[in-house]
Formats: sequence, C-alpha cells, structure tokens
Amino acid sequence: MIKVYPNGTALVEENRGMMATNPYQSMFFSLDAPQIRESDKRDYAIGAEEDGERLLCMKLSPYSLLLFGSGALAEELFDYLISNDYEIGSLLGGESLCDQVAEMLHSRFGIRYTEALAMDFMEAKEVTGESCADVEIPTEADLEELVECKTCFVKDCGLNDPVSVERTRQRLQEYRILRRDGKIVSMASVGVATPDALKIANVYTRPEYRGRGLARMVVNTVKNEILAQGKIATLNVDKKNPITNHLYRSLGFEPVFSQGEYRME
Repeated sequence: MIKVYPNGTALVEENRGMMATNPYQSMFFSLDAPQIRESDKRDYAIGAEEDGERLLCMKLSPYSLLLFGSGALAEELFDYLISNDYEIGSLLGGESLCDQVAEMLHSRFGIRYTEALAMDFMEAKEVTGESCADVEIPTEADLEELVECKTCFVKDCGLNDPVSVERTRQRLQEYRILRRDGKIVSMASVGVATPDALKIANVYTRPEYRGRGLARMVVNTVKNEILAQGKIATLNVDKKNPITNHLYRSLGFEPVFSQGEYRME
C-alpha cells in the first residue's frame, strides 16, 4: 500500500515510533519535514507499507531523495514514483538500503545508480583535549567570506547542494571559525541531529593552510561545546578520506553506521 502524505510533518508524526528505532538514520527526515508544506511531484513525503514493514521516502528539492525503512518494499515504492512522474534525483540513506534500491532500479527499470559518496556516521561522548580560545562565532561582517568557504567545501566534497547566502546569514550562530593572517582559514558548523545529539558539519580548511592542525582545533572546540551541553557529538566522514578518518578517530569519534549518496549515471 502506498500512502502520499499531505506534508513532511505528517509523515514524521505518523512514523515517529519507527524512526525512533534508528534516530541517526532518520534524522534528515525530521530536519527536512517542516519545509515540505504540501506534497507535489517535486517535494513530497511518501511511504509504502505491507505486512508490518514500511519504506519511507522524502524529497526536498534540490536535495537527495531520503530513504528509510525496509528495502523489501523498494519495488512497490519506486513503481509508484516512476509511473506517476515524481522527481527522484539522487538517493541518500543507509548504505545497505541504497545498495538494495540501486540494484532493483537497474534490474527492473534499467536505471543505473552508483555510490558517489560513501560516509561513516560517527559519534563522540568524551572530551579528549582542551578547546582552542581562538575559535570564534562569525559576525555579519564575515558572511561573504563564510559563504566563499562553504562553497569551496561543497565543491571539495563533490556535492551538488547550493549555498544560500540568506540561509547562511540566518545560521551564523551555528558556525565556528578560526582566523589566521586576517581571514577565515578554517570552519565548522553545528546543528541538531537528534534530541540527544548535535551534528558537526561543513568542516573546511583553506588548502594553503592545511596540515597545520587547524581543523583539529575547530572540530575539537565544537565537540567540547556539544559535550558541555550534555549532548553527544556526531558527524559524517568520507570513508575514502584517510586524513579526516584519522583526525576524527583521534578526537574520540567512533563509527555508528555507513550511509551513502547514490547518483544516476
């Protein structure tokens, strides 16, 4: 059975119990849901259910189609999406689920998806070092430079996400920056992951300043801020990047599960 929810919040509310079984994997649903005020063919919240199993999807353009639940219902869900001309684009979810969906899409529809970005979701619960006093919160005067750094971060990650100046302005308080030579050289941001955890994201250091331990200073400081609030610190790391993997592990982060972004060839 396919259910098209009137908006994102309706999907989250009805499936809260299911999503609570793995709050990290389902957190993007909770974050995107309020922005989907009315389902259409471009932005939508849809679920498939059969014999007590469910597969949920949520699409907020221009971002990836979020997937969570049972891969056994992938054929039914995507039959509905494709036959009704829903925009699909790239896929984002647990690696094993997306692998299953990608295999089904290729065998049934001849559509080939490959994993473009493989990530480990990690968490840290203990302080491992002192914070850096030079790490600060940016101001309105830093907006242009912050957007520049964020645009470079998105490009470095191979992502297609647009960088909004206004959205960055609204979230200035979520960023932490480190200056050298009168400019921002390293940054990170922090946002809600689950009720018990905050997520570190947008970790970026200008190429000419890398190898100096600046990202370590920023990430460790943000991690300590999160732990001081009684929360768990979380982040995503590119599984193929040995430098960032080593950095985060040395700061006490441990992998919880793997997820991936899959793109159509």
